[in-house]
Amino acid sequence: MKIITDENKINEILSRGAEDIIDKENLKKKLMSGKQLNIKFGIDPTGPKIHLGRATALMKLRDFQDLGHKITLIIGDFTALIGDASDKDSIRKPLTEKEIKENLKDYLSQIGKILNLKKVEVKHNKDWFGKMKIEELIRLAMNFTAQQMIQRRNFKERWDSEKPIGVHELLYPLLQGYDSVVIKSDLEIGGFDQLFNLKAGRELQKIFKQEPQDVMTLRMIYGLDGRKMSTSWGNVINILDEPKDMFGKLMTLKDELIIDYFESCTKVPMLQINEFKNSLERKEINPKDIKKILAKEIITFFYDKKKAEEAEKEFEQVFEDKKLPSEIKEIKIDEEKINVQELLIKLDLASSKGEAKRLIEQGGVRAIKGENIEEIKDWQLEMQIEKGIIIQVGKRNFRKIV
Repeated sequence: MKIITDENKINEILSRGAEDIIDKENLKKKLMSGKQLNIKFGIDPTGPKIHLGRATALMKLRDFQDLGHKITLIIGDFTALIGDASDKDSIRKPLTEKEIKENLKDYLSQIGKILNLKKVEVKHNKDWFGKMKIEELIRLAMNFTAQQMIQRRNFKERWDSEKPIGVHELLYPLLQGYDSVVIKSDLEIGGFDQLFNLKAGRELQKIFKQEPQDVMTLRMIYGLDGRKMSTSWGNVINILDEPKDMFGKLMTLKDELIIDYFESCTKVPMLQINEFKNSLERKEINPKDIKKILAKEIITFFYDKKKAEEAEKEFEQVFEDKKLPSEIKEIKIDEEKINVQELLIKLDLASSKGEAKRLIEQGGVRAIKGENIEEIKDWQLEMQIEKGIIIQVGKRNFRKIV
C-alpha cells in the first residue's frame, strides 16, 4: 500500500487537536520516510456507547489510516476488569466479565462509523494477559517503583486527601504498556490524561529491546456544560445519538467550546475554523449560527447531509417556531390514573422517582393537549390518563400517551 508523505497533511495531523507529542521530530521523520507505521490505540469497554470525547482519538487514527498507516486497535477486555484510573478521583466500580461482554456488543460497529475496519487489526488483550503467569507479572512490576505510581497527579491527590488507592490500580499502566510490547507499536495515541500510561509503554519497549513508540496525546473535549465529558453527568454526545438529539445537544454547547469542537470533531479546514474564531471574537456573528454549522458538520460525518438538514429543520420547528416535533414516540399506558413520578418512568423520561421529582420541582415537566399547555408542579400528583396527551420533559424530550 502506498504511504502518503505530503508534508502539509502530516503537519496538520501533528498539530490539529494535539496536546503533546513525544518525540515529534522523530515521528515526523518516520511519517516522511514512506515506511508504514503500526499505530496503537487501546479502548476499554467500560460502557456500551462511545461518545465524542473518545471519538476524537478515533478520528485522529482515521487521519493516519488515510495516509496508509496500519491501525492496531486493542480492545481492553482484560484491562477493563481493573479500569484506567487516569482521570478518577476514587476507586472505580469493577466490571464483571458479563458487563464487559455486554458493553462490547456494538463497539466495533460504532468504531466502524469512523475507521475503515477492513484495514484495522483488532486484538483483545485478554488473549495474552489471560495466559500470563504470575511470575511474568511480578517481573514486569519490578521495572517500576511505587513512588513513580503514587506521583501520578490523581493518585497524589488521592494520597494527600487520604482517599483509598487500590493496589490493582497501580498495575494498569504496566498492562497498557505491555500491550505496546506485544504488538511492537510505533506510535500510540491517547488523551492527555493518559500520558503516564503511554510513557510506560515506551519504557517497557526499551526493556524488551524494542524501539520506543512515539506518543501523541490529544486535547480533551469537554462536555456540553464545560466539565469533563461523562455519561453520569449527562453532558455527553454519543455517536449513536439520533441526529435530532445530537443537533439539540450541540445547540446547548457553551460558546467557548465551539472552536475546540470544530477542530477535534469535524473535518472542516483549519482556515475556515480560524475565520469562525475571528468572527466570534469580533462578535460579527451570532454563536448560535456557528453552532448550527457545527451540528450539521458532525451529524453529516456520522450520518449524512440529508439527516443533518432534517435535524436542523426539526430544531428550528421545535425551538424557534415553538411547534411540536414532527415525530413523537408513542407509549401505551394502561392505567386510568397514575402518580406523575411513575408516569415519567413508564414513559422513559426519568430513570427513577428521585429524578422525576427533581425534574418536576425544576419546572421541566409539561402536559400538552391540543392548544392547552400545563406545567406540572406537584410531584405527588395523581394524573388522569387521557389518550393523546403529550408529556414534555426539558426542551427536547416528548412522549405521546396512546
